[in-house]
Amino acid sequence: MTDDLLAEQIRYYRERAPEYDATSVPHDHPFGAPMARIATDLRALGPVATAIELGAGTGQWTGTLASIAASVVAVDASPEALALLRAKVDAPNVGTVAADVFAWSPDAPADLVVFGALLSHVPSERFEAFWSAVAAMLAPGGRVFLIDEAPHALWPEEWTGQDEIVMRTLEDGRRFRIVKVLWEPAALEARLDGIGWHASFEREDPFFWGVVTRVAPADRSGPDARPSAHG
Repeated sequence: MTDDLLAEQIRYYRERAPEYDATSVPHDHPFGAPMARIATDLRALGPVATAIELGAGTGQWTGTLASIAASVVAVDASPEALALLRAKVDAPNVGTVAADVFAWSPDAPADLVVFGALLSHVPSERFEAFWSAVAAMLAPGGRVFLIDEAPHALWPEEWTGQDEIVMRTLEDGRRFRIVKVLWEPAALEARLDGIGWHASFEREDPFFWGVVTRVAPADRSGPDARPSAHG
Protein backbone atom coordinates (compact mmCIF):
# COMPACT_ATOMS: atom_id res chain seq x y z
CA MET A 1 0.00 0.00 0.00
CA THR A 2 2.72 2.48 0.97
CA ASP A 3 4.80 1.83 -2.16
CA ASP A 4 1.73 2.28 -4.37
CA LEU A 5 0.77 5.46 -2.54
CA LEU A 6 4.25 6.95 -2.89
CA ALA A 7 4.28 6.07 -6.59
CA GLU A 8 0.94 7.86 -6.98
CA GLN A 9 2.35 10.83 -5.11
CA ILE A 10 5.25 11.03 -7.58
CA ARG A 11 2.83 10.87 -10.52
CA TYR A 12 0.82 13.70 -9.00
CA TYR A 13 3.81 16.01 -8.65
CA ARG A 14 5.05 15.17 -12.14
CA GLU A 15 1.65 16.05 -13.59
CA ARG A 16 1.30 19.13 -11.40
CA ALA A 17 4.69 20.59 -12.38
CA PRO A 18 3.37 22.95 -15.10
CA GLU A 19 0.83 24.47 -12.70
CA TYR A 20 2.81 24.17 -9.46
CA ASP A 21 4.12 27.74 -9.23
CA ALA A 22 0.69 29.17 -9.99
CA THR A 23 -1.04 27.05 -7.35
CA SER A 24 1.50 27.18 -4.50
CA VAL A 25 2.00 30.05 -2.06
CA PRO A 26 3.97 32.91 -3.70
CA HIS A 27 6.42 35.02 -1.71
CA ASP A 28 4.21 38.11 -2.04
CA HIS A 29 1.03 36.34 -0.85
CA PRO A 30 -0.08 37.18 2.73
CA PHE A 31 0.42 33.51 3.65
CA GLY A 32 3.89 33.77 2.16
CA ALA A 33 5.12 36.40 4.63
CA PRO A 34 7.12 33.86 6.67
CA MET A 35 9.08 32.95 3.54
CA ALA A 36 11.24 36.05 3.89
CA ARG A 37 12.21 34.94 7.40
CA ILE A 38 12.91 31.43 6.16
CA ALA A 39 15.14 32.71 3.35
CA THR A 40 17.05 34.89 5.82
CA ASP A 41 17.64 31.95 8.17
CA LEU A 42 18.74 29.74 5.26
CA ARG A 43 21.22 32.35 4.01
CA ALA A 44 22.64 32.63 7.54
CA LEU A 45 23.87 29.03 7.28
CA GLY A 46 26.34 29.94 4.55
CA PRO A 47 28.81 29.86 3.14
CA VAL A 48 29.10 26.10 2.66
CA ALA A 49 31.03 24.07 0.13
CA THR A 50 28.39 21.49 -0.82
CA ALA A 51 24.62 21.33 -0.45
CA ILE A 52 21.87 18.88 -1.38
CA GLU A 53 18.28 19.96 -1.89
CA LEU A 54 15.81 17.09 -1.61
CA GLY A 55 12.43 17.48 -3.27
CA ALA A 56 13.67 20.63 -4.99
CA GLY A 57 10.58 20.88 -7.19
CA THR A 58 10.48 23.95 -9.42
CA GLY A 59 13.21 25.69 -7.44
CA GLN A 60 11.40 27.68 -4.80
CA TRP A 61 14.44 27.61 -2.50
CA THR A 62 17.19 26.64 -4.95
CA GLY A 63 18.27 30.18 -5.80
CA THR A 64 18.70 31.06 -2.13
CA LEU A 65 20.67 27.86 -1.54
CA ALA A 66 22.85 28.52 -4.60
CA SER A 67 23.78 31.91 -3.14
CA ILE A 68 25.44 30.31 -0.10
CA ALA A 69 26.82 27.01 -1.48
CA ALA A 70 29.70 26.53 -3.87
CA SER A 71 27.95 23.44 -5.25
CA VAL A 72 24.28 22.42 -5.10
CA VAL A 73 22.68 19.13 -6.13
CA ALA A 74 18.91 19.58 -6.56
CA VAL A 75 17.07 16.27 -6.45
CA ASP A 76 13.45 15.63 -7.39
CA ALA A 77 11.40 12.72 -8.71
CA SER A 78 9.84 14.98 -11.35
CA PRO A 79 11.99 15.71 -14.42
CA GLU A 80 9.26 18.14 -15.43
CA ALA A 81 9.73 20.16 -12.25
CA LEU A 82 13.51 20.12 -12.61
CA ALA A 83 13.23 21.51 -16.15
CA LEU A 84 11.33 24.46 -14.69
CA LEU A 85 13.93 24.78 -11.93
CA ARG A 86 16.77 25.00 -14.47
CA ALA A 87 14.91 27.70 -16.38
CA LYS A 88 14.31 29.64 -13.17
CA VAL A 89 17.72 29.20 -11.53
CA ASP A 90 20.38 29.72 -14.19
CA ALA A 91 23.37 29.17 -11.91
CA PRO A 92 26.53 27.25 -12.89
CA ASN A 93 26.91 25.86 -9.36
CA VAL A 94 23.53 24.03 -9.47
CA GLY A 95 23.19 20.50 -10.84
CA THR A 96 19.97 18.51 -11.00
CA VAL A 97 19.20 14.83 -10.50
CA ALA A 98 15.87 13.21 -11.38
CA ALA A 99 15.45 10.49 -8.77
CA ASP A 100 13.10 9.22 -6.08
CA VAL A 101 14.32 11.07 -2.99
CA PHE A 102 13.30 8.09 -0.83
CA ALA A 103 15.78 5.84 -2.66
CA TRP A 104 18.54 8.19 -3.87
CA SER A 105 21.99 8.51 -2.34
CA PRO A 106 24.66 11.07 -3.29
CA ASP A 107 28.10 10.36 -4.73
CA ALA A 108 29.62 12.32 -1.85
CA PRO A 109 28.25 13.69 1.45
CA ALA A 110 27.25 17.34 1.78
CA ASP A 111 27.73 20.04 4.38
CA LEU A 112 24.07 21.04 4.20
CA VAL A 113 20.90 19.14 3.25
CA VAL A 114 17.79 21.23 2.66
CA PHE A 115 14.21 20.13 2.09
CA GLY A 116 11.05 22.20 1.92
CA ALA A 117 7.58 20.66 2.07
CA LEU A 118 9.03 17.17 1.83
CA LEU A 119 8.84 15.73 5.34
CA SER A 120 5.05 16.11 5.36
CA HIS A 121 4.99 13.67 2.42
CA VAL A 122 6.93 10.99 4.34
CA PRO A 123 4.63 8.31 5.84
CA SER A 124 5.12 7.79 9.57
CA GLU A 125 6.19 4.20 8.98
CA ARG A 126 9.09 5.47 6.84
CA PHE A 127 10.13 8.25 9.23
CA GLU A 128 13.17 6.52 10.75
CA ALA A 129 14.34 5.12 7.41
CA PHE A 130 14.07 8.55 5.82
CA TRP A 131 16.18 10.19 8.51
CA SER A 132 18.73 7.38 8.35
CA ALA A 133 19.09 8.10 4.63
CA VAL A 134 19.48 11.82 5.34
CA ALA A 135 22.18 11.07 7.93
CA ALA A 136 24.14 9.16 5.28
CA MET A 137 24.05 12.24 3.02
CA LEU A 138 25.75 14.49 5.58
CA ALA A 139 29.44 15.11 5.95
CA PRO A 140 30.77 15.15 9.54
CA GLY A 141 29.36 18.23 11.25
CA GLY A 142 26.81 18.68 8.48
CA ARG A 143 23.40 20.26 9.05
CA VAL A 144 19.85 19.87 7.81
CA PHE A 145 17.57 22.83 7.14
CA LEU A 146 13.92 21.80 7.15
CA ILE A 147 10.88 23.80 5.99
CA ASP A 148 7.33 22.47 6.13
CA GLU A 149 3.70 23.10 7.00
CA ALA A 150 2.54 23.10 10.59
CA PRO A 151 -1.06 22.17 11.41
CA HIS A 152 -3.14 25.20 10.45
CA ALA A 153 -6.54 26.27 9.12
CA LEU A 154 -5.41 28.71 6.44
CA TRP A 155 -6.33 26.40 3.58
CA PRO A 156 -8.13 23.06 3.55
CA GLU A 157 -7.02 19.56 2.59
CA GLU A 158 -9.42 16.94 1.28
CA TRP A 159 -8.84 14.16 3.78
CA THR A 160 -9.81 10.68 2.62
CA GLY A 161 -10.75 9.18 5.98
CA GLN A 162 -7.50 7.19 5.93
CA ASP A 163 -4.72 8.33 8.20
CA GLU A 164 -2.10 10.52 6.50
CA ILE A 165 -3.77 10.38 3.05
CA VAL A 166 -5.35 13.33 1.25
CA MET A 167 -6.76 13.81 -2.22
CA ARG A 168 -5.35 16.44 -4.57
CA THR A 169 -7.10 17.59 -7.75
CA LEU A 170 -5.29 19.03 -10.77
CA GLU A 171 -6.72 21.85 -12.86
CA ASP A 172 -7.93 19.34 -15.44
CA GLY A 173 -9.88 17.42 -12.78
CA ARG A 174 -7.60 14.41 -12.37
CA ARG A 175 -7.34 13.26 -8.77
CA PHE A 176 -4.46 11.69 -6.90
CA ARG A 177 -3.82 10.41 -3.40
CA ILE A 178 -0.78 11.79 -1.60
CA VAL A 179 0.71 11.51 1.88
CA LYS A 180 0.19 14.44 4.24
CA VAL A 181 1.60 14.38 7.78
CA LEU A 182 1.31 17.73 9.56
CA TRP A 183 3.76 17.91 12.44
CA GLU A 184 3.51 20.13 15.48
CA PRO A 185 7.07 21.49 15.72
CA ALA A 186 7.51 20.52 19.39
CA ALA A 187 6.34 16.97 18.67
CA LEU A 188 8.72 16.70 15.75
CA GLU A 189 11.61 17.98 17.87
CA ALA A 190 10.85 15.24 20.42
CA ARG A 191 10.49 12.53 17.78
CA LEU A 192 13.82 13.49 16.21
CA ASP A 193 15.46 13.58 19.63
CA GLY A 194 14.39 9.98 20.11
CA ILE A 195 16.27 8.83 17.00
CA GLY A 196 19.47 10.79 17.52
CA TRP A 197 18.87 14.28 16.14
CA HIS A 198 18.64 17.73 17.71
CA ALA A 199 16.15 20.18 16.18
CA SER A 200 15.07 23.71 16.99
CA PHE A 201 12.18 25.13 14.97
CA GLU A 202 10.62 28.53 14.43
CA ARG A 203 6.92 28.76 13.57
CA GLU A 204 4.84 31.34 11.74
CA ASP A 205 1.69 29.79 10.35
CA PRO A 206 1.32 28.06 8.07
CA PHE A 207 5.02 27.12 8.17
CA PHE A 208 7.73 25.98 10.53
CA TRP A 209 11.45 25.73 9.83
CA GLY A 210 14.80 25.26 11.46
CA VAL A 211 18.13 23.49 11.71
CA VAL A 212 18.46 19.78 12.53
CA THR A 213 21.81 18.24 13.51
CA ARG A 214 22.99 14.73 14.25
CA VAL A 215 23.69 14.04 17.92
CA ALA A 216 26.68 11.90 18.86
CA PRO A 217 25.68 8.84 20.96
CA ALA A 218 27.78 10.06 23.89
CA ASP A 219 25.75 13.27 23.96
CA ARG A 220 22.47 11.37 24.30
CA SER A 221 23.26 9.02 27.18
CA GLY A 222 22.66 11.45 30.05
CA PRO A 223 19.64 11.71 32.34
CA ASP A 224 18.07 14.46 30.20
CA ALA A 225 17.59 12.23 27.16
CA ARG A 226 13.92 12.36 26.16
CA PRO A 227 11.73 9.55 24.84
CA SER A 228 10.36 9.81 21.32
CA ALA A 229 6.87 11.15 20.69
CA HIS A 230 4.71 11.55 17.65
CA GLY A 231 2.15 14.28 17.18
